[in-house]
Amino acid sequence: MKLIAYRSAAEGDKNPTQMGVVFGETVAPLTSLESFYADIPTWRDKASRIREGSLPLAGLSLAVPVPQTSKVICVAINYVEHGKEGGLPTPGFPNLFARWYSTLVPSGTPVPVPASEPEGIDWEVELAAIVGETMADATQERGVRGLLGYTVFNDLSGRASQLEAMTLSTGQWGLGKNLDNSGVIGSFIATSDAVDAGNLRLTTTLDGEMMQDGTTADMVFSFGPLIEHISKTITLRPGDVIASGTPAGVGFGRKPRRYAKPGSVVEVTVHGVCAATSPVVGNAFRV
Repeated sequence: MKLIAYRSAAEGDKNPTQMGVVFGETVAPLTSLESFYADIPTWRDKASRIREGSLPLAGLSLAVPVPQTSKVICVAINYVEHGKEGGLPTPGFPNLFARWYSTLVPSGTPVPVPASEPEGIDWEVELAAIVGETMADATQERGVRGLLGYTVFNDLSGRASQLEAMTLSTGQWGLGKNLDNSGVIGSFIATSDAVDAGNLRLTTTLDGEMMQDGTTADMVFSFGPLIEHISKTITLRPGDVIASGTPAGVGFGRKPRRYAKPGSVVEVTVHGVCAATSPVVGNAFRV
């Protein structure tokens, strides 16, 4: 099945986010986002017994599909060719960094280029998994079973900030990976029984031109090993997001480098799951 996080277009941000079930161009209301993540098994069971939607999909506003308490865990250099284009070796174990929930935005949200990134911002299409159960010290098999489903993620990045941090032996990616509105996440969730996460096509276009075209089959660490590694240290809880890394084709790896600038439109797609579009705007739109 496919779920969606939405608000009424008439009320916008004034209404709490709702979860629903997608049936073509209609949506069947289910419950509030908070209620859904408080008892996923019950709501999934109820969703499985719904047969049609009553709300036109076109009349809804897309929303972030996870609660504000969610952790956003990102995987660095999880595709060999992406590592090569950045001059970085393939990690021998999952190399992780964190995003702040406050950077998460749905498709269509303008993304400002801060003054610290005068050349623009980079794109990174990723398959993101959303955790459906509390998991600590999970085996690989248990980890995959504990996922709610999958969506698209654009790990929009400030390379100038990243490169500055990497001049230090203790370099961190906190600033470069947490620009305002830069965690673009799909509002649609394809449940884990509906897709083969190990064989999905990922693409990015910049103003309609193909930039990335890869497959999750090339991931170094699939979700089983990722969850096993993460949950040895951090307890995963319903709504946590694991962004699994990006294939080759980012702007940083091009010669000359190429980035999204104000006026650009970036679209990322996990084919068979959903897409997300980001209009890029100037620094003045940050506040």
